[in-house]
Amino acid sequence: MTSNQASLTRAGLPAPQATSAVSISPILGKGDIVTGVRGTTDGSVILTGSHATGTKKDTVPFLYQGPLTSAAEGVSALTPPFPGFQTGTFYGPDTNTYNPDTIPPGQVRAVGSYRTHPNDGVLNHGMIYIGPLSGQGGSWTSIDVPADGTDTVGGVRACPEDSPHCCVMDTIAHSTMGDLVVGNYDLNPGHGVSGNAFIYNMSTRQWTLLQLGGSLASGTTLYGIWQNGGPGSPSYTLAGGSLAHGSSPHGNMRAFLMNYNEQTGAFGKPRFYNYGNSPVLFTHFDGITAVPGGFNLVAISSAQKSSMAFIPATRGDWPSFGRATWYPIDVAGSRLCSPDGCSAVTGNTVFQNQVMGLYVYDSAPGTYLAAVPIP
Repeated sequence: MTSNQASLTRAGLPAPQATSAVSISPILGKGDIVTGVRGTTDGSVILTGSHATGTKKDTVPFLYQGPLTSAAEGVSALTPPFPGFQTGTFYGPDTNTYNPDTIPPGQVRAVGSYRTHPNDGVLNHGMIYIGPLSGQGGSWTSIDVPADGTDTVGGVRACPEDSPHCCVMDTIAHSTMGDLVVGNYDLNPGHGVSGNAFIYNMSTRQWTLLQLGGSLASGTTLYGIWQNGGPGSPSYTLAGGSLAHGSSPHGNMRAFLMNYNEQTGAFGKPRFYNYGNSPVLFTHFDGITAVPGGFNLVAISSAQKSSMAFIPATRGDWPSFGRATWYPIDVAGSRLCSPDGCSAVTGNTVFQNQVMGLYVYDSAPGTYLAAVPIP
């Protein structure tokens, strides 16, 4: 952000949308979809995602460690040891660099989801992995949001008490940092809320079911988490999207940032965002990384399939958030989608000023790497 942009933001005036050229290139191999990233001490990164098995649409989770360049290749595909495992993916990692007390040197923590056959009514279970890149000797834990209020903060039930046939159909773990895992859960059809966000504390094994706007039915999602204050800090910034009352006068989904303290359970007031700082049908944050002066976030929206937002933030454990500057990432107009166009594009994760996501060209899925020039 330029000094002029920062001055406009502090004055409460609209920050301009950035139009600098973005470099877009493919990364890893076809069928490797990157969904998460975290830095390491040596300047490289850990990437997580899904690796195609060549068996129908089934995938296995993967880990990659190395430099984040367009030449990056070669992933470690891991097969979780859960009984009946069919397909799964990692969504977000954490490393010893950020949490040395809980992640040993040379190891990675990654979270995601998996399916089994048969599924007994549960389509997706959450999972946590901690161990080396190879998976050898690593530890796998299955997690599921409790339906009946067991081990939830305040005894909050995911399933209504008067719905005996209700169950948590999906637990999708999206990201992890510090003691926490954030993600989303769904109930089986016909039993109230279709989806909501959770926070899982790995130390206390307690779940917090979000009630943004005072309701479990606010369509809230959590995709990103950042631990403010470094290792051991109880303060975090959460990122996602919500239909919570008050987030939009028209019931549209807005992206949001919100502070959270794991020790007190206190939430800050959410700050909501629309792509381009103008009303659009939906905007959603899918990843967050701290940068000098604030946060960079990757977003998807009805107006722009992939973009990066810089949001200025005050320093400290409980930051306040300013107005966003948006950087559109035109994957569809890049050489990756030429000449016939891409059938799908997403924005999945961000590291510093580098965004990654899915593109599908000629029915072949892959991951793009977009380097966003920052003034």
